[in-house]
Amino acid sequence: MFTRKRMALWLVVGLGLAATAFALGVAAGQSLSARTAQRAIQQALGGRYDRRQIRIRRVLPGFSPSDAIVEAQIEATFKLARSGQEGWQATEVRLADRDWRKLDALTRQLAEAPAEQP
Repeated sequence: MFTRKRMALWLVVGLGLAATAFALGVAAGQSLSARTAQRAIQQALGGRYDRRQIRIRRVLPGFSPSDAIVEAQIEATFKLARSGQEGWQATEVRLADRDWRKLDALTRQLAEAPAEQP
């Protein structure tokens, strides 16, 4: 049977371990700067986007010390076309100057790709 002292001790130890784990996770997320995250996203997009088109909102700790979660906004230009009863639809996205890509091909690839499990 647990006494109040033992329960209090286990509570303090548990809270200490939780705080340590949280601090380690925060430190991992803080080791990734917004500038580095911006460059990594720019490279992942093939270097087509200007750095100023990628805005990092925040960098959060990931699920392990070697990763982080980045919330970003990417400025993009879309071409829309009006089609019959469906109204306006986005048909193309501009990845760079005069580099328009059909959205149906991109969305088809996304739909066909299996979701990765973390």
